[in-house]
Amino acid sequence: MQRKLITVLLLLFVAASLLLGGCVAKQPAQTAPPPAGGGAEEETPKSWTLQFATFWPAVDFQVEQGHKAWAKEISDRVAAETPHSISFEWHPQGSLLGATEIYNGVAAGVADIGTTCPNYTMGMFPLTLGLELPGYRNDNALVASVTMHEAWKASPELQNEYKDVEVMFFWATGPGDFITKTPVRKLEDLAGQQIRSAGGTALAVAALGATPVAMPMGEAYNALQSGIVSGILGPTDILKGFKLADVTKYITKTPFVYNVIFVKVMNKETWNSFPPSVQKIFREVNEKYVIEYGKLRTDHTILGQQFAIETRGHEVFELDEAERERWIEKILPIPQKWVEDTAAKGLPARKIFDLFHALDARYSEMYGNYGK
Repeated sequence: MQRKLITVLLLLFVAASLLLGGCVAKQPAQTAPPPAGGGAEEETPKSWTLQFATFWPAVDFQVEQGHKAWAKEISDRVAAETPHSISFEWHPQGSLLGATEIYNGVAAGVADIGTTCPNYTMGMFPLTLGLELPGYRNDNALVASVTMHEAWKASPELQNEYKDVEVMFFWATGPGDFITKTPVRKLEDLAGQQIRSAGGTALAVAALGATPVAMPMGEAYNALQSGIVSGILGPTDILKGFKLADVTKYITKTPFVYNVIFVKVMNKETWNSFPPSVQKIFREVNEKYVIEYGKLRTDHTILGQQFAIETRGHEVFELDEAERERWIEKILPIPQKWVEDTAAKGLPARKIFDLFHALDARYSEMYGNYGK
């Protein structure tokens, strides 16, 4: 009897142990899922202070409402969504790197981030130049900005032009006009004039009978004031942002001639120092600000012209249809010649040109009425 009692007790002990073991085994399944931050809570907190170089003046809208708004959104989201922090130190108007030095300076680590015009360094970005040619619809800066950014995302050949850095995003001026010290009412008025231009716009300036003078925008004020150039081809936001309304008098509307590309780039080592949680935030904010920068530039192109008219008395000339056709006839051969010359260097010029045209048409339908 005693032996049977011991056996029963042993069986009860084993059953109780198995029951308790099963309860313990189920406990991990009841733990909470990881937070939506992608595991950032497990990262060791880090702080970065990024050196930001740009050629725009500190008071220009592109810095105050563009670059600083972008940087604030990055900083705020990193602080809210990760254990890390990011701040920025600003070096505007070429104070750390000149306009022609920014791209290479960022690649070399002199600055962590830089914003510049790729074609300030002529020859380095031959395929990017294709969107600065005349002949696109190019309705506004928003259309031009999205066209360039999406073309870069779709083209390994364009991406290869920026392999030394981490591209944040592209944007563009959209249409530009001849802004001069003497009236330009017809084609002949450009003859003999020295016109500041950049990138692909220089080809159009030469075809129209003027002499293109390459220089960064930051040098244009002194060049106009001293008589080195008699005018500039550019978007009208520069009349206020770069104070060019003080040294010019006239605006001739030529949206079919001009477009200039800008890019924001980051040093690769800086980019690679960020954990995935921070890189994800940068990518998301970058995509948003392609649109924001395009809208901002479109808005300020309108405001810049209004400022020049209302505060400096600028006169605006609109070409009539016949005169406009004369100008267009002069610049029509430029895109085809660019395709032929660029293809002769072994580059896929026709492929990139067709891509730009397709995207320009697509985004003109989507955003062409913005600002009108």
